[in-house]
Amino acid sequence: MVKTRWGLIDMKKIFRDIETNVFFPAFFVLVIIIVLIYLVPEKIKAVISVLFVFCTDKMGWLFMITCLVSFGFLIWMSMGRYGNVKLGDEDEEPQYKELSWIAMLFTAGVGTSIVILGFLEPVYYVSAPPFDLEPFSKPAYEYAHMYGQFHWGFSAWAMYNPAIIAVAYIMYVRKEKSMCLSTACRSVLKKGADGWMGHTIDVLVVFGIVGSISASLGIGVPVLAAIIRNVFHVSEKYDFSVQLIVLIIWVLIFGTSVFLGLDKGIQNLSNINVVLAGIFMIIVLLAGPTVQIFKMEVNSIGLYFSDFLRMSTCTDPFGDGKFPQEWTEFYWGWWLSFMPMMGMFVGKISRGRTIRNVMWGQLIWGTLGCCTSFMIFGGYSLYLQSSGKVDLAAVLESQGQSAAIIAILNTLPFPKFMMIFLCIVCFIYLATTIDSCAYVLAGTTTKNLSETKDPVRWNRIFWAVLFCLLSSVLLVIGGLETVKTIAVLTGLPLIVIIFVLMISVNRMLRAS
Repeated sequence: MVKTRWGLIDMKKIFRDIETNVFFPAFFVLVIIIVLIYLVPEKIKAVISVLFVFCTDKMGWLFMITCLVSFGFLIWMSMGRYGNVKLGDEDEEPQYKELSWIAMLFTAGVGTSIVILGFLEPVYYVSAPPFDLEPFSKPAYEYAHMYGQFHWGFSAWAMYNPAIIAVAYIMYVRKEKSMCLSTACRSVLKKGADGWMGHTIDVLVVFGIVGSISASLGIGVPVLAAIIRNVFHVSEKYDFSVQLIVLIIWVLIFGTSVFLGLDKGIQNLSNINVVLAGIFMIIVLLAGPTVQIFKMEVNSIGLYFSDFLRMSTCTDPFGDGKFPQEWTEFYWGWWLSFMPMMGMFVGKISRGRTIRNVMWGQLIWGTLGCCTSFMIFGGYSLYLQSSGKVDLAAVLESQGQSAAIIAILNTLPFPKFMMIFLCIVCFIYLATTIDSCAYVLAGTTTKNLSETKDPVRWNRIFWAVLFCLLSSVLLVIGGLETVKTIAVLTGLPLIVIIFVLMISVNRMLRAS
């Protein structure tokens, strides 16, 4: 019992359903990281820089192999006799309607990054293109429009499938009272799934999810803060204060949604998100060179499929390796850090569907949503750059991402309105992603979680608030390189887990 001004609190009752062997180690390590970043930001930033070089230069090839093996797993699992296996009872209908299921899985897997990087990433590419192409040349523009779709396309979504199928199978076929990846690995780990090996996996899952969402916040918060300052003419000296206000607003949005739960909160927010994002994309498409954007996309589709294997295996061993290290290997690490969250969340919402339906559904719809975003946003940015209307590459280099986004929005009709609209879209985009992450982290740190039960509310809100605390200190050492390192570093150890999950799924299905 703990005595407070409101009376006695029964701590045993509060933590009765909490897996303390995962909750407390993860919590204490994250608190230590937050304190260290706050106290010695420059030293932490230097360490982060060294770690990024190690992860991409020494281990980048391993990310490439993992991505290709994930594709092999997708083809083998969905095209074989296991593709028709129902993730639930034989006569069970899908728990969620198709459109709601698509909206939830898509908005869980992307955040504000899909909008911000959708505009800016092609500009980075055309300035420093792959394959030793000449910057700002015709081939550089063509690859710049396509490459973001490669990074956010089939490869990204293929890496989520092992965790999705493993979690859905243990919950809805084996009826395990858990959505943890350690439980999903039981057929490989045996009794170790309930011991230190299982706890280690779940702690790594927590770090992976925290790393993935911190990267999203690290990209989104500074840009949104700059847009808000621009719209309301707030001085730059208040930039950090505005960033904190942005984080607080996010807490209020996703805190409310998390409190309401999966059906009333996350599902409704996801549906709203898709509608608003669709409206924003249509406005940009119609305001921009519509026909030219479609021409770019048709060309990009051809490049995508003709160079898919080349891009998937490009490590640039006889060059400086800069492009694959800074982009492809970073993205594969980021998607791996998202893998536990997507596995547990999409697995949770996929009850009543077949393995084939889930694997190809999330792959195709997720890819289609991301590629459409890059087609429109990236196409518009490249049009501005190539036509000379705005030198986005120069703005990006001299003033940073926030200034480049504002420069793009200023070219649209009613720019102030579009800035506010973008802020609303980004707020809801990331709120749905954070909702999903908080829900999954609460599930990871909960024991005896039945298929129809949600984690306790205080646990879900706790992780949502912790995201913001970590993000607030990361703003001190911010920058794209810091964000990249966090994503890659937390994704690296999950390579082992994704291979264990593949083996585990195979063994469970063969034993059924």
